[in-house]
Amino acid sequence: MIKILSEKNVKNNRIITKEETEMLAADAKIYEVVRVMDGKPVFLKEHFDRMNESIRLSRIKGRLDYEEFKDSIDLLIRENPYRNLNIRISYLYDEKPLTLFYFIESYYPTREEFRRGIHTVTLKMERSNPNAKLYQKELRDEVTRLIKEKNAFEALLVNHDGTISEGSRSNIFFVKGNKLITPPDSSVLLGVTRSKVISLCEDNGIEIEKRIIRLDEIGGFDGAFITGTSNDVLPVKTIDDRVYNSPDNDLVKRVSELYLEEVAKEIR
Repeated sequence: MIKILSEKNVKNNRIITKEETEMLAADAKIYEVVRVMDGKPVFLKEHFDRMNESIRLSRIKGRLDYEEFKDSIDLLIRENPYRNLNIRISYLYDEKPLTLFYFIESYYPTREEFRRGIHTVTLKMERSNPNAKLYQKELRDEVTRLIKEKNAFEALLVNHDGTISEGSRSNIFFVKGNKLITPPDSSVLLGVTRSKVISLCEDNGIEIEKRIIRLDEIGGFDGAFITGTSNDVLPVKTIDDRVYNSPDNDLVKRVSELYLEEVAKEIR
């Protein structure tokens, strides 16, 4: 369950209470999460574009306006004490467009998790609409149960045909030699961090192949990492019982450095 931390929240560019936010957000299926670092939103325009795309794909009425979107984010940050926390934006249409902005309880990987890598597990489950960021309660409940049962950081979703698509709240990349391999755009949520990583790799001569990845071939990869708003570039130590040396992989380290440099530019 999403825990709202901010007492002053924003609805369509005006302040509302935490109680009103909780009531309205319960009916929203479309959402986006933006990270705030040192009081500044990271990759705001990219998140705005992806949220508009989710609205379009879901065929819900309405469309976001960037200046109103940005003003609402700025208002929320000004009215609350949080300088390093995630903002969740929820959208629904009830006779007119309604957009909510609020700070939520957020978890960021520890230095130890970046240093050692994380444990992940696989789960045979698919998103109903991979490219749209929609809340699916059944998927979230099953992921939460499995992660707790297996003491894992993340669950990688496996389609009915035995192919890996993405994590429950992340995108996945595999390393093979000097190349990165990631599932095709059509089968995943087009994460902002994923898109940034792909762009940075293309600009820096790192080869990326987008293709279908079968679960039965993961033993042949040299390493793996996940990406996400809260995770940055996070090395994967294990997938089920398959062990990787991802934290010490030169390509994983290079991609992480490039991404963190890009984030630093955003918050200067």
